[in-house]
Amino acid sequence: MRQFCETASFRGDDVPCLVEASLACRVCLSGKIEWGLRVEHWDAEVRCHCLSCGDSRSVSLTDEQALRLSLHR
Repeated sequence: MRQFCETASFRGDDVPCLVEASLACRVCLSGKIEWGLRVEHWDAEVRCHCLSCGDSRSVSLTDEQALRLSLHR
């Protein structure tokens, strides 16, 4: 199976609904997802798992996006 690099499409100062829409499932478009943030020295990503269809994916983040998600919960 081929893997694609996906990049989040929200800004650090976007309203919460735009952040959630950016992380919504790419398969069924559900907003019911669980996510976990992974931050290392040079990169960050969020691992998303859809509760509706079971799709899982990793989404690359900028530093600003990673900071936003670390403050989101």
